[in-house]
Amino acid sequence: MNVDLVFTIINIIMAGMFGAVIGSFTNVCIYRIPEHRTIVKGHSMCMTCGHELGALDLVPIFSWLFLGGKCRYCKTPISSRYIKIESLTGLMYILMAVTHLSMFLDPVDPKKNLFPFIVLCALFIMINIVIVEMMIMKDTGSSMYNLSVALLIDLAVQVLFRAMGPALSDKLGWTVSSSDKSTAGLFADILIEILIAAAIGLLAVVLAIMINSLSKKSQSYFKSDKMKALRTSDLFAIILCGCIGVVPAIVCAVVYLISRCAIGNGRNVKYLGTLLATGAAVGYFGYAFFNMLFG
Repeated sequence: MNVDLVFTIINIIMAGMFGAVIGSFTNVCIYRIPEHRTIVKGHSMCMTCGHELGALDLVPIFSWLFLGGKCRYCKTPISSRYIKIESLTGLMYILMAVTHLSMFLDPVDPKKNLFPFIVLCALFIMINIVIVEMMIMKDTGSSMYNLSVALLIDLAVQVLFRAMGPALSDKLGWTVSSSDKSTAGLFADILIEILIAAAIGLLAVVLAIMINSLSKKSQSYFKSDKMKALRTSDLFAIILCGCIGVVPAIVCAVVYLISRCAIGNGRNVKYLGTLLATGAAVGYFGYAFFNMLFG
């Protein structure tokens, strides 16, 4: 078997396994962040009997399956959402691995792909931020400002290493840059792409506000506490569009606009995060596969 094919398969499998593990941590974030509890301390425990869970109870996906979806100690059914989130995260990581294989570390010369790999890790983190935002909004009917900030920081990391990676690699003697542009030129190109993508998201948000809040009611969007979740979700949508690129942002923005207009400002707003995440995933991975096949 071809060596490159072997490493490709290994990278995809490892990405899926790692995604499932991170999916388990994502479940912790989904439950604890809205309650303002720390996500870095404290052992996981059964929500019913309070028994601290052991290592065998915390194996992503498999623990839930082998335990028959029940707590080992009190036999209370465990929500299937745990395995669903772990499986979803694993699937997203697999898709990211398939569409970004060139960004993985080269086993022969790990330094060669170090900066692209850092960007890939930032993209992995982006997936989890979106999933956490989606589920928190579904659970509580609210969107969280700090997740928008986290996504913005993730975007800054992507920009930094995409632009400075080639120059730093050349300076350290790791590889020869394939680009003739200066670091400043790369920064400019990336920032223009981000601004265009974010502008697409902003346009969708403005149109949604205009359609849902006509005439005098438009002021309530900015003043009412009931609109806080929508305002934060709109900010999240704009930043997410900037993160995923111009073409995927078009798909994401269209899905978001249709969803916002269809849902309005009522109780079904809790599904807005799910629809936003779906639009972003379809746009991002659809465009990535299109480039793989025809690019």
